[in-house]
Amino acid sequence: MLPQLVWRRPAAVRRELADPLLARELLLYMWDKAAESLPPRERVAPRSLQLSWHQLAGRATALLQLPAPQATGEAHLVAIVYDEAEADPDDHSRIPNDDEDDDEDDLSPSLEATLPRYFLLEATLGRSPEEAGTPTVLGELRGEHHRHHAPGPPAGRPDTAGRFLQALADLLGPLPDTVPYMRVVRG
Repeated sequence: MLPQLVWRRPAAVRRELADPLLARELLLYMWDKAAESLPPRERVAPRSLQLSWHQLAGRATALLQLPAPQATGEAHLVAIVYDEAEADPDDHSRIPNDDEDDDEDDLSPSLEATLPRYFLLEATLGRSPEEAGTPTVLGELRGEHHRHHAPGPPAGRPDTAGRFLQALADLLGPLPDTVPYMRVVRG
């Protein structure tokens, strides 16, 4: 549910996640909503649900720590990566294309490139070859696609979150130089 909300309303969700009280309310609501269809014995309490903000290779990144996964494929951590470092979520200066509506609820192909990226540190089967901890894989959701990029850092260690962020920084690389945008308007 969270990735769809992040992509459907990127600026609004970013504003809410930036406010500690709104972030807690949003995340607890989403957690409860996702568990509605589960039998009570399968529901997991959101006790260890935490959110923090980081700069990741020049990008603003919301890091969500989740309760311990109960099965392979469930996430230990989620990173929502915004392509701009300190952009103001209230800034509406981006000029839409002629074939694009101003409504941020629409996900036109031209907007897809500006959407936040949604990364996961997922539990996986196997053993960590050299280190103690639970084996993981670095995954990414993009629309309907789920991609595994590489093995992730072992989970269950004090440095797991930092190593996950470093793996993402390595994967993403530095932000490309920004190119001035010019649009010709015929009157």
